Amino acid sequence: MRLLALALFLILPEKAYTEELTWEQVIDDSKTAEKEIQDEILDGSDTAVYRVTSRCNNPDTAGTYLQIKLFDISSLRTVIYHDLQCNGVDEIQYSKPFIPENDKHTFRVYGEVGTNFTIKYDLLQTNIKLDNQEGKTSGVVSYKSMMVKSFKVSEDDIESSSDWSYIQIWAESNDDNKFFDPLKTGDLDHRLVGRLMVTNNTANLQSFYSNPNAALDGALRLSFSTFGMITLSVASVPKISSGEWYIAVVMDDRFGETRDKAVEITVKVRTDYEYTSEIGILFAVSLLGIIIPFLARAIFDVENMHFEDLKFKCWLETIKNWFWSGKKGLTYLTLLLACLLIVSAFQVVHAKYADMQESGDRDICFYNEKCYRPYLDHYDVSVNGVASNLPFMVHGVILVIYFSISEAYCRSRGHGNEDHKYFDYSIPYSFGLAFICEGFGSLLYHICPSQIIFQFDTLFMFVISIIMIIAIFEGYSIRDQDIRISTIASHKAIRTPKVFAFFIGPVYFFNFIGNLIATEGLPIQFVTVFYIIFALWWIGILLWAAYKLDLWPDSLNPKHVDVIEVDAAVKGTDVIETDGPVELPKSMSFIKGRRAKVVKSIMFLLYCCVVAAGFVLALLEKLSFSIFILGVLIFGQIVLTMVFFIPTIWVVLRHFVNLPVQLANHKIAVSKHFFVLFGVVVYVLLGCVVVVISLVFFTVFSVTDKSIYPWRSREQNSPCYLGNFYDTHDFWHLFASFALMMMAMVVVQISKPCRMCYLEYLKKSRDRIQTVKNLKNMKSGAAAAGAVMKFKKAGKKSPTTPSSATNGAEPEQQVSVGTENPTYTNVVLLEDAVETDAAA
Repeated sequence: MRLLALALFLILPEKAYTEELTWEQVIDDSKTAEKEIQDEILDGSDTAVYRVTSRCNNPDTAGTYLQIKLFDISSLRTVIYHDLQCNGVDEIQYSKPFIPENDKHTFRVYGEVGTNFTIKYDLLQTNIKLDNQEGKTSGVVSYKSMMVKSFKVSEDDIESSSDWSYIQIWAESNDDNKFFDPLKTGDLDHRLVGRLMVTNNTANLQSFYSNPNAALDGALRLSFSTFGMITLSVASVPKISSGEWYIAVVMDDRFGETRDKAVEITVKVRTDYEYTSEIGILFAVSLLGIIIPFLARAIFDVENMHFEDLKFKCWLETIKNWFWSGKKGLTYLTLLLACLLIVSAFQVVHAKYADMQESGDRDICFYNEKCYRPYLDHYDVSVNGVASNLPFMVHGVILVIYFSISEAYCRSRGHGNEDHKYFDYSIPYSFGLAFICEGFGSLLYHICPSQIIFQFDTLFMFVISIIMIIAIFEGYSIRDQDIRISTIASHKAIRTPKVFAFFIGPVYFFNFIGNLIATEGLPIQFVTVFYIIFALWWIGILLWAAYKLDLWPDSLNPKHVDVIEVDAAVKGTDVIETDGPVELPKSMSFIKGRRAKVVKSIMFLLYCCVVAAGFVLALLEKLSFSIFILGVLIFGQIVLTMVFFIPTIWVVLRHFVNLPVQLANHKIAVSKHFFVLFGVVVYVLLGCVVVVISLVFFTVFSVTDKSIYPWRSREQNSPCYLGNFYDTHDFWHLFASFALMMMAMVVVQISKPCRMCYLEYLKKSRDRIQTVKNLKNMKSGAAAAGAVMKFKKAGKKSPTTPSSATNGAEPEQQVSVGTENPTYTNVVLLEDAVETDAAA
C-alpha cells in the first residue's frame, strides 16, 4: 500500500478543477478579442486560483503590448489583469485565491491589429483541510511556475489555549522515503532548491512569484531543499490570526535548475506552547553543579575541607572586599570586558534580528526549525535555544559563591588578612564571571544564529580558555609578595594587563576579521596582510608558551634563575627554615626535571602541529575561523591541564603512602582513604565522559551549520527530544557547562589561589609520611630488640640491627611531629611531600 501511494503521488500532478485549455487568436480590426469560460467545480467549499500562461507576438510592430483581463461576468470583479510584452516569451500570472461557485469568467484582450497570442489557463485547487488541527497536501512545482495552497484557521483553533498556540507550516522534498527526487547526480551537487512563503495577504502571491527574493509586507519566506518550516505565532510578522492563510512554493532560479520538484506541505496547529516547567527542570538540573566544587575540594584538598573556623561575619567581610580592597585585577577587567562586549553584541544581534523581521526572510537567521518554540509576543526566536544557556549562568553564580567561601576560609585562618599576602582569588572569580557572561553571549547569539554572529557566542569561551591557560601557569609562577611558594617557581606570574593586551584583545580582533572574510569577503591584499599578521602572532604565542614551559635553552632565557632566594620573613616558621639562599634541587622541581621536560616538549610539538593544521584549514576556508581559534585554545588548555595535573594529583596520592601502616595505627580513616582515592578516579573519568558527550552533541548531532547555505543547514535540523522542547544543541549547552565547571575546579587547584593553604596541606602530608617512617623504624627496632633478647637467652651473639646493616649507613633521621613548632629544611619539605615534581 505504501508503494502504491508513493507511485500515485509521483504520477499525479497538482489537482486541477479544469483541464488546461488553450486559446489562440489574432487581434482583428476591432483591436480586441473575448472568450467566455465556465468554472467546473467539484466541491464548492474549496478555494482555487486561476493560472494563466500567455504569449504574444506582432511580426509587423516590435515592442507592442497586449492587455489581458480575466473577470467575473456576474460581479464584474477582476480576477487577473496583466500587460504582456509581445516578445514571444511565456509569462505566468496567478489570480488571488477565491471560492468558485459555478461562475462564468471572461477573457478580454486588447492589442494592436495583427498581434497573435496564445493563452493557456486552468483552475487549481488550493485548499488544505485541517483534520484534528493538521492537514497535508502535495504537488509538483515546475520551472517558472508556482504552487499555491491555502488553509483556514478558526478562532477555536488558536484561542483554545490563549497565547500558547502557534501554527507550523513545513515543506518536505528530496526524501527517498517519500519522493523520487535524488539529491545528487554523479559528483556534482544538484539539489533542487525551492522557496516557501506564507502570508495572509493575497497581493503577495504574484509578487512572490515575480521575485521570490524580494521583501514582502506581511509575509514569511525561506529557501529549502529537503525541509523548510515557517512558524506563525503571536511574535511573528505577520502575527497568527484566524482567517484564510496562503502558502506559495516556487523554484529558486538562482541555481539554474529546470527540473520539477515534488513537494509535500503540512500544516499543524500546536497548543503545546507552555514551557515554564521545562525551564524549571533545566534550572533544577543546573543546580546539581553545587556538588562539583565541594566534591573537588574534598578530593583534591582534603586537609582544608573543615570550615569550623569560618564565620558568617568573615564571609560578609570578604564580600565587602570585592569592592573596597583586595587583588581582583583580572576579575575587574573581565567584568569591564563583559559590559562593553555584551552591549555591543546586543546592538549587532538586534539589528540583524530586526532585519529578518522587517523583510520576512528566515534565511538571515539559522534556526533549528524542527524544534522551534516561539517566545510569546516578545521575540520570534526559539525560546528553547535561548533558555538552554541557563546552566552557564547558574554555574557561574555557584562558582562565585563557592570561591567567596574559600577566600573567607583563608581570611579566617589568618593567611595574609588584609594584605592578601598568601592568597589571591582573582582568577577563580574570573571563571565565575566568565561563565555568567558566556551564558549571556550565547543567549544573544541564539536570538539570530548566523556565521557573523557566531563570534558573540564564542566571546567568553575564548576568555574561559585563556584564563584557564593563564591559571595553570599561575600555579607555578611567583606572584607579587609571594614568598611561601617561591621555592618551586621559576617564572613570575603574568600581569593582568598583558593577558588582555596580548591574548584576549588580539583573539577578538582576529576572530572578527576572520569571520568577516568568510561571510562578506575582503580584498585579497587585505586578506594576505591579515593572515601574515595572524601567523606572526601565533609564532609569538608559541614562543612565549615554550618559554613558560622552560623549553628554551638557558643561554637564551633572559630570566634564567639558578638560585632562588627565600624571604627572611619565612625563617623560623613552622613551614620552612633555611639559613639563606637555597639551590633548587633537580629532584624537587617539576619545572626543571629532565623527564618532565621531555614530556612537555612532546606535548608542545603536538600542540604546534594542531595549530599549524588548523591554520591551514582556516586559510582554505575548510574550517570556521571561530571554531579554529576556540579549538586550538581548548586543545592547549587540555594539554596543559594533563601535564600539570600530574603533580597536583600526586600530592593527593602521596598522602596515603604506606597505607597498611597508617591503617594499623589508626592514623587515617578507612572511609576517608577510599573516598579520596576512588574520588580521584571517578572525578577524572566522569569529567572525561562529560567532555566527550558534550563534544558528540556539538559535532555529531549538530542541528545547524551557519557556514553553508541556509537550505543546506535546514537539512541538519532535528526534532525536539526531552519534553518535546529541547534539541541536541541544548544538550550540548548543558553538558558543556558541567564539563567546563569540572575542568575549572581542576585548573583552580593547579593555580593554588591560597598558597598558604597549599603549603599547610603539604606540611600535613609530609608529617603523615614522616610519621609512617618513624613507625616503620620503631617496628624495625622493636623486632631487632626482640631478636637480641631471644639470642641472649639462647646464649648466642646478637645479630646486626637493621639500622646498621646497610653498608654502615647512618640511621634515618626521625622527626617528631608532636612538637608545636617543628622545623624543616627546604629539601625535607618539598622532596618528600611534593615528590610529584620529581616523579613527573
